[in-house]
Amino acid sequence: MKKWKGLLLTTMLAAVTLLASVPASTVFARMPEDPIGGSGGSGGSTGGTPSPSYIVETIPALTTEATWQSSNGGRYMYTRATLQRSGALAGQLDVVTRTKNNVKLTGFTGGVFLLLRSAEGAVIGVTDQQKFGVDGQWIGRYDRTDYWSWSFNPQVAAATAYIEIIQQHSAKELDDQVAYWQRTVCGNLDRLGLPKPPYGCPQ
Repeated sequence: MKKWKGLLLTTMLAAVTLLASVPASTVFARMPEDPIGGSGGSGGSTGGTPSPSYIVETIPALTTEATWQSSNGGRYMYTRATLQRSGALAGQLDVVTRTKNNVKLTGFTGGVFLLLRSAEGAVIGVTDQQKFGVDGQWIGRYDRTDYWSWSFNPQVAAATAYIEIIQQHSAKELDDQVAYWQRTVCGNLDRLGLPKPPYGCPQ
């Protein structure tokens, strides 16, 4: 009996020694790791495909300026314009025009309009002519600054590569130029597949 008890004790000690020397991973089933943030959540796992990120293209605003002076140097105009080509204000054209007269006794009316041109040089937008009158220096107000704006279709604004400013003494010739460019714009918009201007196309 004592012999059997001694044999059993020796066997148990051998088994304990064997288990202690074998890595736990080979004996016990490994429990899966819980995802970060606990179980049951859809956003806690570090694996899988990350959610896509969307990049909205931003086209920088376009700014240009120009001056005009009469041949005798007595009349002067300066215009600076900024066109928003993307974002919530896309299509908005903000303009400041200064009109000045150095002639003493006679005034004049200056006219200005702007053309939007594509990268190929095609005119795809035009404003109406804006007119600003000033007096002679000895008569009244001979120097003025005016702020005005115009709206274009956002697609037209995005396709604009540069702005051309046309300013001079206001006359019928300047009105005729505006009418000519309005007709030209409509043909170019058709060719480029861009939307027509809100004022329509002259016949």
